[in-house]
Amino acid sequence: MDTEHLKKLLDSCFLAKRIVETLPKLPEHMKPRHIHVLSVVHELQGSECPESGCRVSDVSTRLEITMPSVTKLVGELQQLGMLEKTGDVADGRVIRLRLTQEGTDCVERYVLRLHRAWAEEMKDITNEQAEDVIRILSQLRETTGSKKTWI
Repeated sequence: MDTEHLKKLLDSCFLAKRIVETLPKLPEHMKPRHIHVLSVVHELQGSECPESGCRVSDVSTRLEITMPSVTKLVGELQQLGMLEKTGDVADGRVIRLRLTQEGTDCVERYVLRLHRAWAEEMKDITNEQAEDVIRILSQLRETTGSKKTWI
């Protein structure tokens, strides 16, 4: 890629950030990161650990954020009544997370319903095109670790 196209790619990243900032207003005291955590718990609860709930470390890994950050977000979500924490039956050191009904309703409204409607509006974009964008953005992110040697 030449420098002009890199500039256009970076400009598109700024545009993407502005698009995300236009998402529907969240309930009082909720942050976008809360929605990300709830969404991941919902996904993991539905696939990898439907009965026992998912672990805090599973959420940390999926979102690529630190355990202390996830632990703080989980505590906030628990206070908001969106998540419940329980100790693991086999290993008491492990904390399991499950969505409450309010958390499930929140994911339905602010993630699932929104994504279904938005995907319908974008139906002329193929899954392969979306995968290309995801791959390019992932590669862009991977290269940011070495940028300190560029200047």
